[in-house]
Amino acid sequence: MLLSALKKYFLVAFICLLVNILIFIFWWVVTDPGNYIWKIIAEDKAAIIIAACNKLFLIRYYVSFVIINCVLVALYFVETKRILSVCIIVFALLFYLGSRFLFDPFIGRNYYTIFENQNVSKGFYLEPVLDAGTTICPFLFEKLNESPSFAREQAARGLGILSYKPACDKLNAVLNDPAESIYMRAECYYALKKINTKETRILLEDFSVQQNNNSLDSALVDRIDFLEIQDVY
Repeated sequence: MLLSALKKYFLVAFICLLVNILIFIFWWVVTDPGNYIWKIIAEDKAAIIIAACNKLFLIRYYVSFVIINCVLVALYFVETKRILSVCIIVFALLFYLGSRFLFDPFIGRNYYTIFENQNVSKGFYLEPVLDAGTTICPFLFEKLNESPSFAREQAARGLGILSYKPACDKLNAVLNDPAESIYMRAECYYALKKINTKETRILLEDFSVQQNNNSLDSALVDRIDFLEIQDVY
């Protein structure tokens, strides 16, 4: 009896174990602090990044663990107990939606913490933003209100790449502010163009008309052209 049970469930158990190991390895690699620390940085900053990565690993792995295993169990019972399979899938879906509601603010906050404290090449500065997705957008939006910095410029770019429409008015205000640096204004132009809605197209057309009437700053034009040429997103 024991032998028959082992034969019956061994393959299923092995597949489940293998999938769970792969999930663990995947999130362990994706949330590794080394992804965001390429050079020696202050110990306090390193500790902040490590703590944020550990929290992200726990959240990401926990959610994935529950959902993937629910799907595996549902597939196992789909031929013999279809109602049970449907119930498990519904549970997994509700769990996913609930986890998004509960954990998204924490995910966004921790990725923003990494964004603020990371030490990587400039070309990879937006990796935490891309990893976080739209969960980080409210924090990037608040960054626009801070003093000028490279991180602020990248926050504007990130909002455009993630198509965060609530930032349109703020991006437009910075774009049209002559007191801002050409780098920041160019990033705002880039962001509005990336969001690419009817509203942003009108804003950019108005900006172009206004600047043509006031003789458009050639340095700003060159910077905008440079960003568009270098665009990999």
